[in-house]
Amino acid sequence: MNSAATLLLVLLAVYGVAAVGLVGLLLVAQRTCRFVQVTAANDLLVVRVTPMFGATLLTLAIALPAFLSYEPRVAHEPVGPIVFMLAGLTIAMLGDALRRALKARAAARAFVSRCGLVCSEVSASRKDVQIVETVEPIAAVIGLARPRIVAARRVFDACSADEFHEVVAHESAHMAARDNLKMLLLVATPDPLAWLPAGRRLVRRWRAAAEFEADDRATGADPLRRLSLASALIKVARMAAPNAVPYPSIAMRVAEDDVPGRVRRLMSPPEAPRRSLLAIRLVCIALLAPILAVPLYAPIHEIIESVVTFGR
Repeated sequence: MNSAATLLLVLLAVYGVAAVGLVGLLLVAQRTCRFVQVTAANDLLVVRVTPMFGATLLTLAIALPAFLSYEPRVAHEPVGPIVFMLAGLTIAMLGDALRRALKARAAARAFVSRCGLVCSEVSASRKDVQIVETVEPIAAVIGLARPRIVAARRVFDACSADEFHEVVAHESAHMAARDNLKMLLLVATPDPLAWLPAGRRLVRRWRAAAEFEADDRATGADPLRRLSLASALIKVARMAAPNAVPYPSIAMRVAEDDVPGRVRRLMSPPEAPRRSLLAIRLVCIALLAPILAVPLYAPIHEIIESVVTFGR
């Protein structure tokens, strides 16, 4: 096998090992320490994507330079079966992530088609909202590159002016936070956590936290605005049919996630926002790790080489 193919297989194998190892550490940490016992949406997002970014960092910023620094230049080198198996695991993770991303995109396109044609456009909360004729009681941000707010005519008619204003403010908060893009990232993360119940729980926790934070950004501490949004949530939730077609995973619909919990929270005084340093700490680790790993290039290469030659 030529050197380029060997290098590609090695990098794929390192990513697979790193992703599995980081997911294992995350699952252990989830049970034993407060590092991942977080509630803020951005912190939950960081926790969920840490295996992917950590594996990428270990592969490209540590394993790659270590391998290139010490690997002798040979035209052909046989590769053992373990490398092929680990590379196959990474290819499976990448392929399944692509499948999930395409499935989410197709579901979003079908969702847009079900909304029908725009019958009018209104302005609320300093945002233009497309009103569509559809039986589904939707009020959601649709789209990734050019997101827009879409609401069903029946939602617009059922809500008072103040209630609809808060619905739009809530969706505007999702748009400002780019929650649709974050949701796509969560859906299409290539790591073993995507195949485990723990990964799905993290995504559900992120969605709930994102809804709570959008509620708070939309209404602030104004009790009347919070009451209007709570009333709108109840009205929209009551319109939903129990056997309705599921919404796509990358649509942040106004009354989809934990409506009772959100109403109770809106009826209480708003919680003070908590500033977390989790993302900053992980970025510092990511910046320091490649520098600290330089003296370890030789043993890292030896470990990689032992795996490459094992069983050949």
